[in-house]
Amino acid sequence: MPQIPPRHREPAAVLDAPRLAGLWVTVVYALATLALGYPALRGAFLVNPYSDQYGGFAYREFASSMLQQGAGFPQWNPYILGGLPYMAAQHGDIFYPTFVLRAIIPADAAMTWGFLIHIFLAGVFAYGLLRAWGFRFHPALTGGLAYMLSGQIASLVSPGHDGKLYVSALAPLLLWMILRAVRDGRIWAYAVIALATGLSVLSPHYQMTYYLGAFAGAYTLWLSFRRDEAPLERRTALLRIAGALGAALLGMGIGAVQFAPFFEYLPYASRGVARGWEYATSYSQPPHELVNAYLPQFTGFLETYSGPNGIKLHSDY
Repeated sequence: MPQIPPRHREPAAVLDAPRLAGLWVTVVYALATLALGYPALRGAFLVNPYSDQYGGFAYREFASSMLQQGAGFPQWNPYILGGLPYMAAQHGDIFYPTFVLRAIIPADAAMTWGFLIHIFLAGVFAYGLLRAWGFRFHPALTGGLAYMLSGQIASLVSPGHDGKLYVSALAPLLLWMILRAVRDGRIWAYAVIALATGLSVLSPHYQMTYYLGAFAGAYTLWLSFRRDEAPLERRTALLRIAGALGAALLGMGIGAVQFAPFFEYLPYASRGVARGWEYATSYSQPPHELVNAYLPQFTGFLETYSGPNGIKLHSDY
């Protein structure tokens, strides 16, 4: 009979943590987040004229007022182009948990704190992933800090790319839970995989979500079939892959409240009609801008931008 691999034991490095390690992580990451967003403490709305949030404030304020009046989620927005479906036309993070903030505090403050909370969570989840992989406390703390403060994450506040930031914060959580489910056989981790997947869909940044899904799928297969000191028996590996896939499909079901109306509306949307290859690739990364990954100012920023992309809001660095 095939033998079931022994339950994964935590590496000694994971157990080697200072007293109140969780408190230390919380304090360090909170201070780092506030160092970036300290104007929010004075009530500032962290947007600029180039930010998506500059225009997105209006429809979030509309939904916020409806929620605060007890009218629930609006289904129609009468103030844009003579009227648009509110849910189907994808008016931002309608069902994502940040809507709770907008139901209890002014919309501008809620939008600002939504960014800051997710920068903080990006660090916490990256720390958890590194600890699960066996990193000692201080390297894991540093790794989480490096992730949350990297230009690719922290700079998303400037263009107002909240959906990108939400998925980027959820990414290490998803990978962490896949590790726990596939390598360690923790049943509860499948529930968190479903939750993280559903929240990514509700962000709602579908492009970032399917990038994350492709990476998570490859990561799951690698964990299942890698050869190390305790490889999984094939039947066990296949069962855990099936469990991860089932959790991901459940997560898609959670997100269906966001994307199902969108598919019905798509034939009538401005981006739902066929426009050809040139339009489809118009927001692609110009190849020479790859230099920006090393030298962020190579093509300039915003009003000093000198490249071929008319809307320069990439977060390359």
